[in-house]
Amino acid sequence: MRSRRVPFSLALAVLAFCVASIVLGSKGDVTSEAYDQNHHHLLVIQSFAEQWPKPDLRDYRSATAPLWHLVQSIPAALGVPLAGLRILSAVAGAALVLLVARVAARLGGDARLAWLAVPIAVSPYLLSGSIWITTDVPATLALTAALAAAMFAREGSGWLLALGTAIRQTGLWMAPPIALMRWFGAPQGISMMERARGAIAVTLPAIVLVGLLVWMWGGLTPPAYRDLHDRGINLATPAFTLALIALIGVPLVTMRGARELLAMPRVVPWCAVILGVLATTIVPTDYDIEAGRWGGPLWTIIRQSPVVADRSIALLVLAPIGALVLLVLVKRAHEATRHGIGLALGAAVLCLMAVNTANSQCWERYADLPLLALLPWLAAVGLRGQDERERRAVVAGAVVLGLIQAGLSVPMVLLPLR
Repeated sequence: MRSRRVPFSLALAVLAFCVASIVLGSKGDVTSEAYDQNHHHLLVIQSFAEQWPKPDLRDYRSATAPLWHLVQSIPAALGVPLAGLRILSAVAGAALVLLVARVAARLGGDARLAWLAVPIAVSPYLLSGSIWITTDVPATLALTAALAAAMFAREGSGWLLALGTAIRQTGLWMAPPIALMRWFGAPQGISMMERARGAIAVTLPAIVLVGLLVWMWGGLTPPAYRDLHDRGINLATPAFTLALIALIGVPLVTMRGARELLAMPRVVPWCAVILGVLATTIVPTDYDIEAGRWGGPLWTIIRQSPVVADRSIALLVLAPIGALVLLVLVKRAHEATRHGIGLALGAAVLCLMAVNTANSQCWERYADLPLLALLPWLAAVGLRGQDERERRAVVAGAVVLGLIQAGLSVPMVLLPLR
């Protein structure tokens, strides 16, 4: 297969699989996303369709912002059946895979790096979120498209950011990296004040939108979901996110990348390790549904792994590794291009961690899809100026990660569809 065809081939494969699953697969609450569709998102879509042209946006049966429900309610009001609405989700999933592949290839200056999109293409959260109606996939599509536009100095990044936050209000986490890119991407000779104005202008629509939603709801979520998602921060999220970064990022870090880590001043990697250990030990990190620590394959591993004083040993091992992986990827990306892209991508990962910490529920699905876009993009940027052997090693790592993600998709998506 020619490398330039990889993005479209991956996207078409995802679209074909999802459409076939919609038409031929099971119709019940067979996955978490199917349950959310049937008991939350679909009910909102149907109520909005009945309420047009004045849908009630103050209190409805979803914890997320209403844009995707409003979009879906238009064809629903016109009589489009559920299968047709679900196909819109499948199109969003295919578009996200196409975006990740094309941006990875462009960031790395090599069409073969489109293969870095393989892990997200076969991710259970991408596939399940594209077969059933949820907000995870379309929100991730809008937010990563906003970041891509900012990285390539294209117009529209601010409005794409606003679209993402209108689908999921937590999408505001993408505002700081986009502001960073606007700052670094300003032409030479532009004053600091002008750079600051540009950064504020590009993020202001999303900030105002989220402010309006908070004012309308009286909180960060619609009232019915405040006790579930807005009853306090979840301090286990940083350690959990670092562990996910380890699992996703290690295959993208080659032996040369590991040696670059050893070549840093010793205090830098040691600080990363200490932060990972502290994130895991200062608060309980064991499996606990009541505390919002559950939901996803990694939590299943944690549940079955040793625990000491409510601290997960699995996270204690993985979180420091994740901190080191993020350090290496950001360092390589920043050194490969001095236009701020590496720093912006690194900031995006940290902002994702921060916004998910504000959620009372630490569910894997909130971090997986963004990380499966951001970490391969970081790896792609870091390959600029690297030799053929290094590029092949990273692509091979992405394929291995894709096999792991596909393995997770079998019990989480494929078997329930039967």
